[in-house]
Amino acid sequence: MYMHNRLRGFLLLLFLLSGLLSISQGQTITQPIVFTEGWVTGFGTPEKYPRYARTEFPVDPVISRLLSSKSIRPEGSQDSPSLDWEPIEADAEGYFKHKYLASGGLYLEYESPSDRVVILDASGHGKAYVNGVPREGDHFGFGITKVPVQLTKGRNTFYLTSGRNPEIRAALRAVESPVQLSDDQLTLPDLIQEETGFKWAGIKVINATETAATDYRILARVEGGEEMSTALPVIEKLTSRIVPFRIPELEGVLRSEVAVQLRLLSASGEELGSLTLPLKNRTAGGLHNRTFISSIDGSVQYYAVQPGQVPEGQAPALFFSTHGAGVEASGQAAVYTSKDWGHLIAPSNRGPFGFAWEDWGRLDALEVLEIGKKRFQPDRQKIYLTGHSMGGHASWYLGASYPDYWAAIGPAAGYAELHDWIEHVRKVETPIQRMFARAGNAQRTRLLHRNYLHFGVYINHGDADAVVPVRHAREMRQLLAGFHPDFSYYEYPGGGHWYGNHSADWPPMFDFFKSHQLPLPGQVRKLEFQTASPGISSRSHWVTLYQQTHPYQISEVDLALGADSLSLQGTTQNATVLHLDLSKAAVLFPLLIALDESQLRLERAVKEITLVRTDTGEWEVGTLPSRDEKGPHRYGGFKDAFRHRMIFVYGTQGSPEENAWNFYKARFDAETFGYRGNGAIELLPDRQFSPEAYPDRGVILYGNADTNSVWKQLLAESPVQVRRGEMKLGERVWTGEGWGCYFIQPRPDSDIASVGVVAGTGPTGFAAVHANHYFLAGTAFPDLTIVGAEVFETGYGAVVGTGYFGNDWGAETGDFVWKENR
Repeated sequence: MYMHNRLRGFLLLLFLLSGLLSISQGQTITQPIVFTEGWVTGFGTPEKYPRYARTEFPVDPVISRLLSSKSIRPEGSQDSPSLDWEPIEADAEGYFKHKYLASGGLYLEYESPSDRVVILDASGHGKAYVNGVPREGDHFGFGITKVPVQLTKGRNTFYLTSGRNPEIRAALRAVESPVQLSDDQLTLPDLIQEETGFKWAGIKVINATETAATDYRILARVEGGEEMSTALPVIEKLTSRIVPFRIPELEGVLRSEVAVQLRLLSASGEELGSLTLPLKNRTAGGLHNRTFISSIDGSVQYYAVQPGQVPEGQAPALFFSTHGAGVEASGQAAVYTSKDWGHLIAPSNRGPFGFAWEDWGRLDALEVLEIGKKRFQPDRQKIYLTGHSMGGHASWYLGASYPDYWAAIGPAAGYAELHDWIEHVRKVETPIQRMFARAGNAQRTRLLHRNYLHFGVYINHGDADAVVPVRHAREMRQLLAGFHPDFSYYEYPGGGHWYGNHSADWPPMFDFFKSHQLPLPGQVRKLEFQTASPGISSRSHWVTLYQQTHPYQISEVDLALGADSLSLQGTTQNATVLHLDLSKAAVLFPLLIALDESQLRLERAVKEITLVRTDTGEWEVGTLPSRDEKGPHRYGGFKDAFRHRMIFVYGTQGSPEENAWNFYKARFDAETFGYRGNGAIELLPDRQFSPEAYPDRGVILYGNADTNSVWKQLLAESPVQVRRGEMKLGERVWTGEGWGCYFIQPRPDSDIASVGVVAGTGPTGFAAVHANHYFLAGTAFPDLTIVGAEVFETGYGAVVGTGYFGNDWGAETGDFVWKENR
């Protein structure tokens, strides 16, 4: 495209300045350099760019200029009045505060006397562009983002985008140790006095060198006991990684507070740093936190437990409680009194804000639910879901998504859908925008409302709630009133968003729970099930949907057993392959199945049956699809690639500028997932990857077929092919260096894992896909999205095509929309 030559030179300059320079010896920052002066700009109005806008494609004229090699420096940007820079000074506490920082950005400069690596310690910003290179920010203002950055001699520029609150602070600090422990983002277990062995913990390690840190170890000792050693995974250059390590349990120590001493050792055994951290030493019968290794990314996550006082020999109930925004799982569990008939567990959502219980927050909830079932062995008919605020949203969302998991749900101060609560309306004016909205159907609980028939519902809300107004509860009451025979509703008089622990631990709600139990599959004679994706929600009791006709449109199955149990009849919508587990249904044989306009008769008893819709629309007995096809195990949507202990593989086979982009983008994504999801992503250059060494792991590939050698190993048969200057999808070809894309394909050597691809045809195309709003809750991406270079100027207007591959993962059978159709 017209700007690609300038951008190539710009990225090459960034690479030369930021990627190859070594640390100058003897030239360090002895005192923190606190930024006190800068420039601020805002975009449009708060209504046009709301602080909580959930968009796949952020529009930012500053970033647009950065990526097109134009100056963003205030005094050099007069040719672009839309930037409208204003000078600003920090307050006495070092914060820049301005209305523009609700939907704009902050520009800072620093004149460095030498080339050196420093730590950027900033807070309140969404992202940081350091000399044009994207780095993760501290969106929620936690003060936990300390990023090693390469400064160049002379002027260094920093552009910090707005975060959750309209205030940002920033400072540069000296590197205390080339590789160092940080206590900024800890995940610590409670030690349990009755238990032996070890507990997993997570800690951030910062690598401020220009080589990967390999073969490091952490030694952990509790209260003078034996040291326990944990080998650490690789920490890439100039970034940080949250790493798992083991803490030994104590024996015979009854104090409730103890300390663990940590030492970080290099491959040669040199001690590079130490920390002493407080730990709680709890009893198994009291409130406590437990940790586990997540199958999503291999990180350490935690959940909180409020054990019940259940009589011995009685199978306990299990209460699953989801926390609100800004709340920890430990705080959530603490508000409940111990029950005499069940245990309560609270998952973390991978952070106080996490993913609003969607995407990886949903996966975290499912992981913890399974762990809780194994640990507490509850009565499977007495599992209950509740939560407060954002956790109330989780009650609506997880309830609708997994309707046969719960005996009853109890949303408190909740909202049904994320896009109902945030002050942002998704654009659905064009076919392309509607395709992105369709990708988010799985989050739209109202479209799945018939699933609430599976269980009882108790709605609890304060009538004076100013955070989540009571209209959210009243709207759901009105919706349920039209079809649901078993729900209860209560408005707490004068109750705000939080009016004491009984805001969540509401005795009448638990009484409601106690009167409900999940029916056994054989007791279910009428079944209504709705889903937007079998990859997210595929089954209810004895029915599983394997494939849809149109991906991510709502599918419905409505079945009922005849009075004599000799017939099963019903209707479907947007369903192609169904599987019936008749061994769990109360059917008798011979069985007549009347489905839509088709009738099938089973003369002999069978345990299960697969029904396939033919091209003529009739149902016939068939077989389950191959694992190579789409199914509940792997159904797509770009975000689905980011699981199965995903690994980010960046290309090194291109030019210096191409290789720089591949690494910068992979590192940026790893830092973002680490911040938002308490994640622990493994970054790997393509030359070190082999499929045999990383079996069944999700692979996120950065680059294209010319710049990333893993492409030919995993994507040789992909319907999308991207090379320098060209992108192909079937008969469609895009030429030039200005095209970028995101897409997902099945990993060919795995039955479960996927390959996610972030690719460009050249420097301009690489720049177009450097944003990573796929990690933002409320966004949704189809299987494939192709964008042009103007994406930061026009948002959805830069999307030339998007949609879904077919059930065979092919393009010819897919469902796509193209820009010419707008």
